[in-house]
Amino acid sequence: MKIGIDSFTIRELLLDPYRTIDYVKSRGFDGVQFDNGNFGRTNDKALYKDVRQYADAHGIITSMSVSSCNPLIVKQAEDEHVREVARQIEACAAAGWHELRTYISSYNERYVHPTPWNVHLEKSAAFISALRPTLERYGSRINIENHGETTFEVLQVVEQAGTDICGVCFDTANTLVNAEDPLLAAQRVAPYTHMTHLKDAIISFTDRGVRRQGKAPGQGIVDFKSVIAELGKHSPDLMLSIEDHKWLFEFNLFERDWIDRNPDLTPYEMGQYMKLAVMTERKIADGSIPDIDEYETIPYMEQMEERLSIGLAYMRGILKELQLD
Repeated sequence: MKIGIDSFTIRELLLDPYRTIDYVKSRGFDGVQFDNGNFGRTNDKALYKDVRQYADAHGIITSMSVSSCNPLIVKQAEDEHVREVARQIEACAAAGWHELRTYISSYNERYVHPTPWNVHLEKSAAFISALRPTLERYGSRINIENHGETTFEVLQVVEQAGTDICGVCFDTANTLVNAEDPLLAAQRVAPYTHMTHLKDAIISFTDRGVRRQGKAPGQGIVDFKSVIAELGKHSPDLMLSIEDHKWLFEFNLFERDWIDRNPDLTPYEMGQYMKLAVMTERKIADGSIPDIDEYETIPYMEQMEERLSIGLAYMRGILKELQLD
């Protein structure tokens, strides 16, 4: 396995793709997962190829994202969006990028969008199915990140669209916003995971539920040793892309409406999740984790370099221990 970063992590540096590659190389990472927004959403094959060649020349592994596979959250008409994503797939393939990240939920549409969420899932599966001829032609696959959606829902879409053209981009800490246990989620998605966002976090109780705070890998409550071991059983050459940022995310899991929207959660998994929250509360109480609100006041850019260095060293240690380096 190799360790890279997702370009969103360093977005505030305002680097173009070439300078992003330079930055990643200088910090000791093995690769970078780009978003098509890093290229101005141009679908410029010549640019994609040139960036890929530049990365290869510098020993940096690269991968790419395409626009959302959910036609209900984009501004284009559905048929035009199918054509647009098909063009993105074609442009990526020209540069040798065939495993492509996407998402269903941009933020919290799962809970607030006027269209029922099951319709979003059905439309997303149909959208990817409509791209099958393009994906087959270029030997490509769309990998859905569990962004605001649950891993249960991602797998539902993957199975409907077909695992030959659709897989998973597993985000380790986005599991927490839907009360999923990261390890149990990893066990569900590991056979279908071809891309990753490695993210750590802590979760603590609020009056209405729980809130999540992002942490550098190794500074939160994700059991990365067990998670990576699970992923390694199926994809020992998987690129582990660190996606790091701050922000507090709150979710109202004490409310009936929230519970009703998460029917796949079992009592056992909710119990495991509560253990993680209790663990966080104890670490805050004994001072091993900084106060959440005080820590959040520090601008991310003041901590970014340190967080990335900590995360890289921590993950390299795990890979060595698991003999996956």
